[in-house]
Amino acid sequence: MQPQPIEYTQPVQYTQPGQSPTPDQYAQPATQYVQTPLQDSVVGGDIVTNNINNMYPAVQPNQQIVYVTQEKGSNNALPWIGVVLILVSLFLPYISIEGFEVSGFEMMGEVGDIIGEMDGSGDGGSGDGGDDADVPMEFMFFGIAAMMVGFGPFIFILSAVISAITLLSGKSPKAMGVLHLSYGVIFLIVAFIGTIDAGILGSWSMYDLTGFGFYMGAFASALLLVK
Repeated sequence: MQPQPIEYTQPVQYTQPGQSPTPDQYAQPATQYVQTPLQDSVVGGDIVTNNINNMYPAVQPNQQIVYVTQEKGSNNALPWIGVVLILVSLFLPYISIEGFEVSGFEMMGEVGDIIGEMDGSGDGGSGDGGDDADVPMEFMFFGIAAMMVGFGPFIFILSAVISAITLLSGKSPKAMGVLHLSYGVIFLIVAFIGTIDAGILGSWSMYDLTGFGFYMGAFASALLLVK
């Protein structure tokens, strides 16, 4: 068998005839790896830093990240519009009967006069309590609905003032809006139950006697619910 030629990856030093090359004569040198410094490249006119240390900022010990969430104040214009509508409703009719109208401010004066007269004649008020059982239920609810219309201007103006102060302080008048709107809804229920059947004259309820001003003042409070 003929010997196979030996392939060397580097020149082998000359040897004398009859002598074989030693292993150190054809050993490959150790591979050396040279780490070239990373350079900054320009991409699209912007300098891109290839240094890994610059890519990720070092986190300092005891460093805290604080997320600040700023709550948007109640600066919406709709609640203010509701306050204005409630105050404007006091100039409109709260009672409207066949062309006879009583505004909210006039209603406050009439109710104040009635309360004053009741206080002046309160010492002679002894009556029979047994007759109250004969009053039909619809008449009682009709009277309750009429009282709600009479005291409506006082409640509405108080609600408007409290809501305005709440808005000026940067808060939402939602709680006052819920109470105010509940007053209007309760009136609708009570007035419906207090419908009086007048026979050939038809039926009467506080719906027929209540003016536009009361409804406007009662349900403008829905705007107070807007944040």
